[in-house]
Amino acid sequence: MRRRAQQQGTHSPTPILTERGPPTAHAVQGPQPTPPPERISKRTIALVLLCLQNASVSLLTRLSRTSSGPGPLYQPAVAVFTAELVKAAVSLSMLARQRQRQAEGKGRRTGYLAHARTAVRDLAVNQKTEMLKLAVPAALYALQNTLLYTALSNLDAATYQTTYQLKLLTTALFSILFFRRSLSPLRWMSLLLLTIGVGIVQLESNDMSASTARLSGDAAAQDPRKGFAAILAACVSSGLAGAWFEWVLKSPTAAAAPSSIPSAPPPPPAHGAAPVAAGKDDGSALPLSPKSPPLQLRANSPTLWARNLQLSIPSLAFSFCGVLLCAPVSDAYAKGGVHAAATALGRTWEPFDALVWGVVLNQALGGLLVAMVVRFADSVAKGFATSIAIVLSTLASALLFGLVPGRLFLVGAGLVTSSTVLYSLDKD
Repeated sequence: MRRRAQQQGTHSPTPILTERGPPTAHAVQGPQPTPPPERISKRTIALVLLCLQNASVSLLTRLSRTSSGPGPLYQPAVAVFTAELVKAAVSLSMLARQRQRQAEGKGRRTGYLAHARTAVRDLAVNQKTEMLKLAVPAALYALQNTLLYTALSNLDAATYQTTYQLKLLTTALFSILFFRRSLSPLRWMSLLLLTIGVGIVQLESNDMSASTARLSGDAAAQDPRKGFAAILAACVSSGLAGAWFEWVLKSPTAAAAPSSIPSAPPPPPAHGAAPVAAGKDDGSALPLSPKSPPLQLRANSPTLWARNLQLSIPSLAFSFCGVLLCAPVSDAYAKGGVHAAATALGRTWEPFDALVWGVVLNQALGGLLVAMVVRFADSVAKGFATSIAIVLSTLASALLFGLVPGRLFLVGAGLVTSSTVLYSLDKD
């Protein structure tokens, strides 16, 4: 007994040491120095640039389409093709630079042009299947960009910016069709508010577009109904292209079936739909869970710049077809054949002035800016940035074009802005 008590006494300090634990970092390192004041974060810079880009692209395009210059007006198809050229050049240069840095990290020094040639060769030889998969969204994006020029030729920038938010509705609907996703009640309510707000804005769009057209001296060429139809078609094209592009990038996970069931899970339905839980098939094609299974990037997914380059090549092909079908080139071909069409094709860039080139560069770099926002921010911040861009477009239209928004427009724009923020706040 005495020996057992001595053994217990020798082990008694152990729990005390365990409760005290190791000394804290402040006890070892002492007081921490005051960190230097943080500079403006990349997230803030990206969001500010996104606000300015969203507001300026509609204003500059509207101004370039309604300004009465001495020469002929530029063709939207030519502007779309030129923007795709800029996108492809930027994507190729960034991809070559990325590969050069990777080679330098491994101790190999290779020239920049050599990496660019390797990227082009790899694209033409090994990535033809991926480019074929992206042909559909590339064609839809080219059509969408052309329709937006038509819309801004017939609608003021504020009405365009507000109405174009209908792409949230079309994107949500196509996501449900492609991936069997289910939306939360908050998102359904935000989409309903969005539709009501756009409808209210359209009640006043005729008077607003007519007033800005009179100030620009081009009232006879304005057709708000044509502009509204163009922007509706662009929203449908945007939603379908976005869902298709996501279907190419991602695939549903195979972890939807319970792991306790020994049998293999059923394959997912067509178009990347969510798999139904095994053993509980009630004949419905919809998933039983209120939330869709997570989507993951496909195996060996290429980098951002490689994917942008894959999308740019078919976009260039489709947009160049649009250039060949535009009025100057097609009319010249009908009158004088291939030689006359080639001459007219070379003259299609003559109406490009500094303003038009600004529009083209703004359109080309806008997609790269969105990628930057996705990297450094989130969907909530992006929704707020889009809402602020609507307000900036309205204020700038009032200053530049003398636009005086009425009560209906203010109510509709408020509903659209609120619905955009609500849709972004809900993580679903």
